[in-house]
Order: sequence, then structure tokens, then C-alpha cells
Amino acid sequence: MDSMAGEYPNCTLQHYPVACQHCADAPCLEVCPTGATMKDEETGIVTVDVETCIGCKTCMQACPYEVRVCNDGEPKYAMEFAVGFADAPQHVANTVEKCTMCANLVARGEKPMCVQACVGYARFFGDLDDPESEVSKLIAERDWEQLLPEQGTNPSVYYLK
Repeated sequence: MDSMAGEYPNCTLQHYPVACQHCADAPCLEVCPTGATMKDEETGIVTVDVETCIGCKTCMQACPYEVRVCNDGEPKYAMEFAVGFADAPQHVANTVEKCTMCANLVARGEKPMCVQACVGYARFFGDLDDPESEVSKLIAERDWEQLLPEQGTNPSVYYLK
């Protein structure tokens, strides 16, 4: 998502990498007719159960961040086969999927892969309810913003300035 401001020649452009915001008040959760969209109350991570998802795309329409995708037909892989951790969610035909915040890694006490792999150390992960956690301290010390706060979703992703 890009945010532009100012007038020529004093213009600014801010780029925001956008994935699932793991909203506290997730609209996708409210509209899912089968209960396939779930939120882990302990971690706040929003996931999709592909065994329950019927691919109706209602959750896609409800998401103001437009980050869900539907695997219409057989999923396509970058290689000729699936790669990654064995416990990672599978791509299943005719189901909706999204960022899982690597819930499989978090369950093992690890950080999401996007955090582990960020060479610029620009991504952080932790417990927002723990005032002593790294993310809570960063949010307390720095300016930040959330995407589309007017939507009332209360996203769990904060963009530090």
C-alpha cells in the first residue's frame, strides 16, 4: 500500500508492506458462514481452517485490507512441488488463505519467518499485552500508525515511524 502526500515539488511517498493485520475485531471472522476463519485467543492470530472453508469468498469481501486470496483450482507453487516446513498450512484448491503469522512457528516458540528473514531488522514480533516485550516498548517509544483505523478493526500490526 502506498501513501502519497504533499504538493509538487514537496511530495512524499510512503510504502507499507501489507499482509493480514490479525485484527482484534476481524470482520472476516464475523462473516464466515462455516466458522473456518478463527482467531486464537491466546496469540490473536487469525487463521483459516481449509477443511471447513467452502471458498465462498465472503471473508475476502469483508477484509478492508484486501489480503485474502482464493485458490481457485489447484494451487500453483514457485517450484514443481510444495516447499517449506512440514507443519505449515497446506494450499488447498477452492479455499481462501491468508498470512497465518506463521502460527506453526509461533506455537514452537519461534518468530514468524518474515521477522526471521528480514535482513534490515525492520520487523518485530511479540506480545502486545506484555509491557516488557520488545514490541510494546517500541510502540511506547516511537511514533506509529495502523492501517485504516477508521474501519474499526483494531489491527494488531503497527507500522513504526
